[in-house]
Amino acid sequence: MHAPTLTTLALILFPVLTTCAAPPTISLLPALLTTKTLGPYSKGRGQTGSTSTSSFIELQLNLCNSGFAGCYKNGDSIPEGAELIYATGPNVVTINEVCSNDIATLQSYLGEAWPQDYTYSVFMPAIEKKTNAAYKCKNQMAYGSAVLGRVAKANWKDVKAYGGKYTSQDDTNEQRIFACASATGDHFACTTHLSSSSKPLALAQCKALLFDAVPYIKAQSGSSAKTVVGGDFNLLYAKIGDIPWRPR
Repeated sequence: MHAPTLTTLALILFPVLTTCAAPPTISLLPALLTTKTLGPYSKGRGQTGSTSTSSFIELQLNLCNSGFAGCYKNGDSIPEGAELIYATGPNVVTINEVCSNDIATLQSYLGEAWPQDYTYSVFMPAIEKKTNAAYKCKNQMAYGSAVLGRVAKANWKDVKAYGGKYTSQDDTNEQRIFACASATGDHFACTTHLSSSSKPLALAQCKALLFDAVPYIKAQSGSSAKTVVGGDFNLLYAKIGDIPWRPR
């Protein structure tokens, strides 16, 4: 990832798609998803999240913890990211480049930030092109992206998990994916990690997520709640007048 990059994007309104078939730009892969829900933590160092009705915080983290990338720091990003989650007290955390065994630690810190509320995690592995199975970290655990979220105890109903890959992929062995969580009545959140080898392809994947996957999945989930999308988009920032496409 090269700086400056577009890493986080939050959107509120999407068109509603009525078709039952998934858009051709994505493939849903529900069998690869891992979801965990935790009830009130009721212990720890005390709440850090804001209960203001006007506050909704999204924290985006690329933790570079595969064990292969040059930015890998012997796993140090996990405790550092966990402490940042606790200190920030976010409502939603979108996470990229983590191993499946990292998620429990990160979710526990979100639970500590909101000790009286419910938290959930949705993990989706990247896909290995050669095997069409979960891409692996150096420690052989699944490698991918996750959405973590908090819902007030009084508002908790359930969370529905969704995930898949883009139809358009680059020539590398890692096929890019997205993960979404629909926390019933509270929020709808997605994350992704787009191609790093081709800016046009990353933009195509971004459009597939925002204009196809998000509205389709949100409609399928029945959600009318606020929407947030965060991730590592591997795209350069641009002024509004320079953007060749606009949200619609």
